[in-house]
Amino acid sequence: MNFSHLKVFLTLAETGSVTKTSKLLELSQPTINHNIYLLEQHYGAKLFDRSNKKIKLTRFGQVLQKYVAEILNLLEQSEKHIESLMGELSGDLYLGASHTIAENVLPKIMGMFNHDYPEVNIHLEVTNTQHIVDHILENKLDLGLIEGPVTHEKIVAKPFMEDELLVVLPYNHPLAIKKNLTLKELASLPFVLREHGSGTRVVMETALRKAGLDPAELNTVMELGNTQAVIGAVEAGLGATILSALAVTKEIQLKTVKTCKIANVNIVRFFSLIMNKDKPLTPVCETFLSFITSEEVMKLFKN
Repeated sequence: MNFSHLKVFLTLAETGSVTKTSKLLELSQPTINHNIYLLEQHYGAKLFDRSNKKIKLTRFGQVLQKYVAEILNLLEQSEKHIESLMGELSGDLYLGASHTIAENVLPKIMGMFNHDYPEVNIHLEVTNTQHIVDHILENKLDLGLIEGPVTHEKIVAKPFMEDELLVVLPYNHPLAIKKNLTLKELASLPFVLREHGSGTRVVMETALRKAGLDPAELNTVMELGNTQAVIGAVEAGLGATILSALAVTKEIQLKTVKTCKIANVNIVRFFSLIMNKDKPLTPVCETFLSFITSEEVMKLFKN
């Protein structure tokens, strides 16, 4: 069964005539009859009574007519809605994104979105999670894309992508040959970290505490407000760090850093979309939300 069968059924139910249905749909009468036959086989019930050369719906057909009319009406509405969005959706979209997402996730997504919706102007603010939350609450941003957890009564958060954090070491560091580091080895390293308020740092510190290591025990030699600056410091041999696996993809390929896990510690988080629950979503926002969680977009980041 497909939707063309349903259209044939509904038209025949409305006209009561195979001849009229054939003309309206520009289909042959045998094709009309075959479509009805397939529907009746599918439902295991007779849908039309053809006695006395008249075509009338049976009680089964009357039940189906109600649902088919609703289905085809919804399909028509969906087509009109999509047509109205494609090429006509316009306006401004104010996004806030944390550094890891802005540098490693959004470029691909924004490129695809701009291709489908060229009349939408995206304004992007790149900052840490706490600032994004503040600006969402102040209605300076429509949507935020963040790395860390958020708990606030006026913030709605929707996970949209999984991410793993790994220990990142200079390529030639003696411990870089290991696949897993112990907590003791971790505590012995000099660390270059993101600033307080960074989503990456919040997730890292939470995971270490659960594993039994107080983040205050780390030998933090430097704090930087930019992921690329942190990576550059690691490449220069100034220390190790813990970052998203996505953030160091290029550096791994260039063999300037290596990554490893922490023994018996799995630091996995979700990137989240956040919004102010008291601020109504515009059509542009709704479209972006649907777009970023679509299967087509998620395929871009699957290994």
